[in-house]
Amino acid sequence: MRIFFLFPLLFSLTTYAQSSKDSLRKHVVKLSEQTFSRSAEHLEYLNRAADYIRDNFSHYSKRVLFQKYELEHVLFKNVIASVGPDTGMRIIVGANYDVAGDSPGADANASGVAGLIELSRLLSKIKNLPYRVDLIAYTLGDNSRVKAENRGSYMHAKSLKDFDIKVLGMLSLQGIGFFTDVPHSQQYPFSYYKWLHGNRGNFIGLYLQKPGGFFQGQIRRMFRQYAKGLKVIAFKPMIRLNKLSEGDHNSYAAMGYTTVKITNTNSFRNKYYHYDVDTYETLDYNRMCSVVNMIYETLIRYKQ
Repeated sequence: MRIFFLFPLLFSLTTYAQSSKDSLRKHVVKLSEQTFSRSAEHLEYLNRAADYIRDNFSHYSKRVLFQKYELEHVLFKNVIASVGPDTGMRIIVGANYDVAGDSPGADANASGVAGLIELSRLLSKIKNLPYRVDLIAYTLGDNSRVKAENRGSYMHAKSLKDFDIKVLGMLSLQGIGFFTDVPHSQQYPFSYYKWLHGNRGNFIGLYLQKPGGFFQGQIRRMFRQYAKGLKVIAFKPMIRLNKLSEGDHNSYAAMGYTTVKITNTNSFRNKYYHYDVDTYETLDYNRMCSVVNMIYETLIRYKQ
């Protein structure tokens, strides 16, 4: 009798996989603890990061490739993994894998890339996704000296537009690892936001760029439903917000695609962001798991 009642419970608990904080930590450590930074100035280490992402994607998808392009006689590459149907509508989920300067870039943005790799593992277990998900690690996303049209995300977004690929929307992961419950740890572009959202850096933020539409509304609603133990705050300002509005999502918005940036608000919270103390020890892998699970649970249930 005990077994009879226990079996349905076990089945319900294992119906959907969950992200692993140990896996997330492993990927962040591997990407951020190199001898030199993964940047255009240290091309060998930038390419090592790309190879690491490709190798991990390949564990979970047979459709993995480099999207290569040349800039000033140097070859750069995005890393793309696809899950779900070969044809039909797509959702794009992306994160840049390069860093600014000589920062280890744990939160910026090894955290986002680790999330991509975990999503590839989790989504590979779902056999009947109604649409295709492209997981993309971008090059040159964090280099302020590179023009917008030369960034990896722009190259990918333009390729979608050039081939008239139908895209439901784009999710950009940019800094999903740093959280804190310390009072007054959270800053904002406008001071009145503190009265609306509190002064602790214990939430995940969504930057909803205009125009919005059905995709943004569904993503916002479903994220709040599946963010277990984690507060979700959506920012949809009338004007672009300095720093908070920056990121790879802008490349897709420029092509007319709907975007949602998923972020811990970066330097508005994380004082280590883009500095040499942005190390893997500073991240909260439990709450990173919550973010990845939130995205995963939403992707497997999303309906247009």
